Amino acid sequence: MKKRRLALLALVTLGLAPGTLVRTTIPEMADGDLSLTPVTELPAARSHHGVTREGVWELDSTRLDFGGYSAMLVLRDGQVLRAFSDRGRRLTFAAPFGTYPQEPRFASVWNRGRLSNTFADIEAATRDPETGDYWLTFENTHSLTRYSVSSDFEELAQPPEWQGWNSNSGAEALERLPDGRFLVLPENGKTGLLYPSDPVAGGEPLVFTPRMPEGYYPTDMAALPDGRVLVLLRNVVRALPPFSSALAIASPDTLAESGDTLELEQILLLETILPRENYEALAVAEVKEDGSVDLWLMSDDNLSAIQRSLLARINWREVTAEAQTASAQQKAREE
Repeated sequence: MKKRRLALLALVTLGLAPGTLVRTTIPEMADGDLSLTPVTELPAARSHHGVTREGVWELDSTRLDFGGYSAMLVLRDGQVLRAFSDRGRRLTFAAPFGTYPQEPRFASVWNRGRLSNTFADIEAATRDPETGDYWLTFENTHSLTRYSVSSDFEELAQPPEWQGWNSNSGAEALERLPDGRFLVLPENGKTGLLYPSDPVAGGEPLVFTPRMPEGYYPTDMAALPDGRVLVLLRNVVRALPPFSSALAIASPDTLAESGDTLELEQILLLETILPRENYEALAVAEVKEDGSVDLWLMSDDNLSAIQRSLLARINWREVTAEAQTASAQQKAREE
């Protein structure tokens, strides 16, 4: 495993060298080995503040292009997952708990229009559930592309509002809301954009200020049926691995005009119920009849020997103010 990561890191370094252009010779679609091993060393708490751990798996492969996953889509009614890496790769595989016979498929996201010869640092993904079209953001070029349901390139855009961001602080989170609007959060967390429709097609966004827990920055988000979004947050801390992750909720419907503030309310620290890792991908797996939501999370291993590519499934049931009061009263009585 360590040798594979070191070899891939060497290839990436070569690809970033000035004046060097590396063209992949890996076929666009190729089968590959992939293992999903249940993780057994887990935090003692399985549930906290309405969030319950349903399972955690470690993903691994002998392929040199494996790892670095920072975005994810849910396909085929939750039966299949598609992960995208910050090295321009995509991995499609069968979801745990599912029954669809999807073999692991590795591919290169090579067609990005006029930017096809640039380094592909994919950081976010979102999808139209009606058409199957999906969008990817690329941090280093501050761009996004739209692909068809069959992954054919359709259109590229470099929104002018993105071009002032630092090269390593681009669009980290992108989500298509149920009403067709698009919400964008850059990694620096200083500003946010709400587009009236597909940003690839243009349009003037509403510019807002996200307010999140101190020290945390967005890495991904997922829309709920009522228009709110769950936001995955990350902080760098003194630990191994050196990350703290949190789950928050926000309501874009509170944004009326540019200059407004979007409040991100923290739900919980993920290390309370999940192994500590660099979680960068979040997607809704299923909205259940009882109103709770199953979610998939995936971590970016940064090609590091001390990190893992983890896949986690959690269930979130909103804890109302009334329920919180009742719980506090019950706790007081027990004490």
